[in-house]
Amino acid sequence: MSKSLDWTTVSDDPNNREAKAAVRAWLKAVQRIHVDCELMDYVEAMARGRRVLDIGMAAHAMRYVDQPQWRHGRIARAASHCLGIDILESLTAELGKRGFNVRCVDATSDIDLGERFDVIFAGDVVEHVDNVVRLLQFAARHLAPGGRLYVATPNPFSRKFFRQLKRDGVMVVNLDHIAWITPTQAMELARRAGIALAAYHLIKPISGISLAIKRTFGWRLEPAEFSFPDYLYEFVRPD
Repeated sequence: MSKSLDWTTVSDDPNNREAKAAVRAWLKAVQRIHVDCELMDYVEAMARGRRVLDIGMAAHAMRYVDQPQWRHGRIARAASHCLGIDILESLTAELGKRGFNVRCVDATSDIDLGERFDVIFAGDVVEHVDNVVRLLQFAARHLAPGGRLYVATPNPFSRKFFRQLKRDGVMVVNLDHIAWITPTQAMELARRAGIALAAYHLIKPISGISLAIKRTFGWRLEPAEFSFPDYLYEFVRPD
């Protein structure tokens, strides 16, 4: 993977043309496109056989827990060891009764869980929290050497949201969301948290004529991000 870029080494002006050009080039270099799987297929593969911390695993309500595609269930089955944490006390208590290894913990706190993990996953969490930097610091504190933090969040530049805006005339998403996290913002949040954005992944199955066109024209007809509804950011601790 490309070495992380700190724009402040180029200029102290966040609107500096050279700094923006450097960031643009670097982001293109670390963009990873996957057209052969779903996002959770990729996360599940990363979790398989590893020690995993799943942040925000309760998914809002118990009705999600009983669904076959419940994210934490898939991760827990794939991992060699999995701990799930969430701030929803009633849900973590119920999941504990069902045999899941879970704790009620605020992932923006200074708590140390006393464990270190090869993979940490925060699925659709960052757009909900008041302080993303503290969440990233919490996660980084719990990474084992060489570990990876994967953060999934909606992509506001995708066709999905463009169609919704065109249809409704105003964008209304999950009413508990307080932010979009774009690639440049992920870079800056990582810099402030003392970690590094190593890559960002665009993941969705694409096949047939659509894939043939994209492979032929190399995503030149439209930006690749227009086709993918989510970002999966991959963060690491600096060496």
